[in-house]
Amino acid sequence: MATLITDKGKPFIEDCWDIDDFRNVAEGYNNENFTDEELIQVMELVADNFDANNGINWQTIECAFDWIIWERKRREESSCK
Repeated sequence: MATLITDKGKPFIEDCWDIDDFRNVAEGYNNENFTDEELIQVMELVADNFDANNGINWQTIECAFDWIIWERKRREESSCK
């Protein structure tokens, strides 16, 4: 949720996302479970790939989760060979 904040007379908008927001998205992946470490990896992906034109939204968070799932499956497949 974005919040208008004034600090030392200067206004700015702060948009905070916490791990619980990411945990709520993770619950939508019925066949997947995520560790707290993976949730933090998703948060890092979102932060590292932030695009001010798109902002951080549910879709960008879901894309980061999809990437984590893809990486997980790629590692599993390579370990089976």
